[in-house]
Amino acid sequence: MISAPNPLRQLSGNKFSFIILIFLLGGVACSASKQSSYLQNEKKETTQNPDDIIPDKRKQEDEIKQKSHPEKPEIVNDFHVAVLLPFSLNKDILPSSREYVVLESVTDYYQGILLALDDLKKFGIVITLHVYDTQKDSIHTAALLKKPEMASMDLIIGPLDPPCFQMINTFSKSYSIPIVAPFSLVNSQTPANPLAFYCSPDLESYGLAAGSYMSEHRKNARFFYLSDGSSTDKAFKKGLNVWKDSMGLKITERKIVPEMDVMPLLSKNDSITNYILLPSDNEKMVNLALRSFKPAEEEEYRLKVIGLDTWMDFRDPEMDHWDKMQACIITAWSENSEDSSFQKFNNTFREKFQIPPGKYALKGYDQMMFFGEALLAFGKGFPAYTRDTEFMGVGMDFTWHFTGRVIQNRALRLLHYYDYRFVYKP
Repeated sequence: MISAPNPLRQLSGNKFSFIILIFLLGGVACSASKQSSYLQNEKKETTQNPDDIIPDKRKQEDEIKQKSHPEKPEIVNDFHVAVLLPFSLNKDILPSSREYVVLESVTDYYQGILLALDDLKKFGIVITLHVYDTQKDSIHTAALLKKPEMASMDLIIGPLDPPCFQMINTFSKSYSIPIVAPFSLVNSQTPANPLAFYCSPDLESYGLAAGSYMSEHRKNARFFYLSDGSSTDKAFKKGLNVWKDSMGLKITERKIVPEMDVMPLLSKNDSITNYILLPSDNEKMVNLALRSFKPAEEEEYRLKVIGLDTWMDFRDPEMDHWDKMQACIITAWSENSEDSSFQKFNNTFREKFQIPPGKYALKGYDQMMFFGEALLAFGKGFPAYTRDTEFMGVGMDFTWHFTGRVIQNRALRLLHYYDYRFVYKP
């Protein structure tokens, strides 16, 4: 079953105390080794050269580089990961404010990372986690990058806001450190960096996913595209056209207008399914389009409408049409309460933190699991080996594609509306 957590859920006392404790202790160095657990970061401010910060590791890496074959990297199982997130503990945040909701989401994500470290520890992967509060401030973030240990990191996750991430991007290229954008989307202004991983698929990727699905179901099918002319629509169509052109898909396109007559376009043949692509996140436009299919519903045409995950945020959704038109939505993230992996994640999270996980916890968990395993398999140079690979997570999957500028996740899931709920089955 797919459930969407309430974004306005109050930050629990346990969660708030948790992040306060982290930074009162002066940061965290979390290890996924068998010898240590989540402990206080005992690193001191120093003017030492970064090469002197982790001398044993540097020595081992240099020895390996001298004797290893470039296509078969030897790995030192001792990784350091920096997490830069806007905990904003320098501010007094009111429970009714938007910043409070952001803080809850950030903490949820971070707790997911911690849960992943527990599982990586069981696999024998040694990861030390260094946690920093960016305060959502570019000047403060620049100061964090001057810390001597930063140049020795094997991976940097975050920050979330674009100005701060731009700084990390430059730092990444200077020190050859892979970086992770947990939620940001790739766009035309995204700076080039072959070490930058963008975990959230963009709208063009949604169109590619729709095209792939249509190609698989093109036999005994008729395809329609309903356009609202928005930027979302145009970006989605760009990805869809890749499949349309390569597979020769025939798609009838119409603009969404009031009192739209769709009946002449549809096939009533019982062996033909009418697939309706409706890539709009405008609730008014979506509902207007869906209502135009009421006559076809009454005459029991075979219909299937494909939409976006933003539909789950609609205030007054046309769920009756979703049901009659066998709606499905494309999404980058989902919960499947019937899946044993999700049940294990949910139960372990509740036991560890005494609160239920939100969607950001699941994203933090899946992302850390992938990058932890990638580090163990290929070391710091994993970006060169993980392109065009797939990784199935609990709540989100990863299919990494190098765009020519950055490495982007294009994995998406299709959720089917059944019995008044969206269901995902791999």
